[in-house]
Amino acid sequence: MKFNLEKKDIDSALLSLSAVADKKQTLPVLSNILIKAHENRLNMLSTDLEIELEMDVENVVIEEPGEITIPAKKASDIVKELPDGKISFSLEEGEKFKIKTSTGEYNLVTMEASSFPEFSSTEIENAHEINSEELIELFQMTSFAMGNQDWRHYLNGTYIECAMGSLKMVATDAHRLAMYKKEFSAEAEFNGIIPRKTCMELMRILPKENEKIKFSIDQNRIVFSSSNFIFKSKLIDANFPNYNQVIPSGDSIEIKVNREELLDIVSRVSVLSNDKFKGVKLKSDGNLLKIFSSNNDQESAEEELELEVANEGFEIAFNVNYLREMLNTIEDKSISIQSFGNEKSALMKTLNNDRVLVLMPVRL
Repeated sequence: MKFNLEKKDIDSALLSLSAVADKKQTLPVLSNILIKAHENRLNMLSTDLEIELEMDVENVVIEEPGEITIPAKKASDIVKELPDGKISFSLEEGEKFKIKTSTGEYNLVTMEASSFPEFSSTEIENAHEINSEELIELFQMTSFAMGNQDWRHYLNGTYIECAMGSLKMVATDAHRLAMYKKEFSAEAEFNGIIPRKTCMELMRILPKENEKIKFSIDQNRIVFSSSNFIFKSKLIDANFPNYNQVIPSGDSIEIKVNREELLDIVSRVSVLSNDKFKGVKLKSDGNLLKIFSSNNDQESAEEELELEVANEGFEIAFNVNYLREMLNTIEDKSISIQSFGNEKSALMKTLNNDRVLVLMPVRL
């Protein structure tokens, strides 16, 4: 096996493939990338048995075809550090995989391609189409609210649902909830929970330019396909909670403030917040919003912010990390916060009516 190409044509692919490869090394070959050099194309694949990424690399010159597996992270780290320019890859004496540039060479151990597991068939059945920009937007607007290693495994992912002409994504970690929907022309109805790792890697590899992405989904898996990759993932085998019950309604008190100013003040006063709860309190006082924090060392911080829309009786406390993260996903100049009581979930309202943001309060 031997092939040559420019660094810029392979480094991002190796990075994505190494991110998918199994880092726990439950099966040694799963920490490797399978490389298939055909006469006219280069195909690379990695998997952790839950998800699988297959990528085609362009602008490659194949001198000798062949198949082999190489360590994913080491290969990615080496190529990342190499200077821009031409790189030669070759399999020497059937054992060592050589990465060579004009100034040096690196030799990696290999494992036979035959030991690499087959995930499943690559056929895309009943495929739907969506623009990559829209798909990225759906993930970006919701994925920050996913659970992370939560014992309730159904929270460790993003719920996707198609019904009544719209495609919706929802994520929650029981402290906050984010929902976003787009118009979707397909008449199909489907739903499933996409695992956290799948969401994160898809956001990394989806083309930023507006390319058509095909995807299909059944009860067990979801498959995404573009012109140069196929991404397959098992779905989380569970029922997603009824998110509509989490969205508050009824009598409320609403205020409106400058988003960036609130974000800056919250970041400052949080320095003296309780290390365990990381809470900040927001309280309206006339046409001002007062933001407080304190800790067990009897230290405290307080700042004021002028309200664009004022309402007496607004008082609620939030975890500062959740509040900041949610504010950072919003681009609006101003933000409205709707409180239904200091022990009930609050709504953060944006100019986009297709977006719902819910934040649970904390007790201080």
